[in-house]
Amino acid sequence: MFAAALLALAAQEVPPPLPPLPDARPAAAPVLDVDGAPVEPGRLPASTAPEARAAWERLAAAIAAGATSREPVTGFDLQLDLRLRVRENQSNDFPGARYAYLAPSWLLADTGKGRRQVRGPRGDWLYDATVPTERALVRLDVGRENAEDRRQLDEALVVARLFSLLVDARNVRIVRLVPAENPQTLLPAKAAQAARALSWFELETPDVRPGAGNPRGARILLGLAADSGLPALALSDDAAAPRRVNPTTAAIALSDWRAFDGRLLPRKVLVHLPRIVEVRGAGESSSRVADGWRAEPAMDLVVKSGTLSAPLTPEDFLPPAPR
Repeated sequence: MFAAALLALAAQEVPPPLPPLPDARPAAAPVLDVDGAPVEPGRLPASTAPEARAAWERLAAAIAAGATSREPVTGFDLQLDLRLRVRENQSNDFPGARYAYLAPSWLLADTGKGRRQVRGPRGDWLYDATVPTERALVRLDVGRENAEDRRQLDEALVVARLFSLLVDARNVRIVRLVPAENPQTLLPAKAAQAARALSWFELETPDVRPGAGNPRGARILLGLAADSGLPALALSDDAAAPRRVNPTTAAIALSDWRAFDGRLLPRKVLVHLPRIVEVRGAGESSSRVADGWRAEPAMDLVVKSGTLSAPLTPEDFLPPAPR
């Protein structure tokens, strides 16, 4: 038994190789734009209306800060001042938070106070240094009791992808881009008034909500400021979702655009999320539905420092080794 234990221990010292990144696997079929052509980074569908094309090109040029071409943003590593509201009546401030992302699916969210959530090659994990050692590392992608943590990672990943899209407009893959009506009735109350002064466009892109079962990706309503052409509001949802506030809907307010790492970046970001309620069905089944918007933003963040070209690798998104 002792020998067997030693052999098992020796085997654990050489971890198995990491699985390939999700985008390394060949797609089942190319994503097509509204005209039936394969989507390509930086190319609008041929049928895009002149008004929408001009607005997008103005946005891309402004964010690029004068550069005619750049390497795509495939990851970022940012230090933030963060106010997080996990529940509507409870907020926590994290002045030294870290938010890191590696396309298309790896994410690290660290409060700077000993609590870290990570989604990486070995799954979803929570590391909490504030609890006893034997409970510090918890796998999140199993068990109903971890559903809230998994949902937080899902939301943070959508925000990371949308953030990358907005600071890298020249490299976005676009299925459709059209002028849109003011979505004021769909927006949170605190954002609705500002929406009136914006020019609105709707785009679909596979770069925010990718997946074999959802080739069109996300439907994003962009509200652009008249003076700068930069996004001030974005309403994001699954492209196939009904046009209402759904559990997958997010509204993001962006302001204080400044030069950052060779591009323009919104220094202040507010993330509004819907109020979710559980609805019981027949038997033991239940479903999550949106009951309007939360009264206050779920995330209030200010970018302090960091980089949009972080030399991140999959190993940066592994859980820490147990102590």
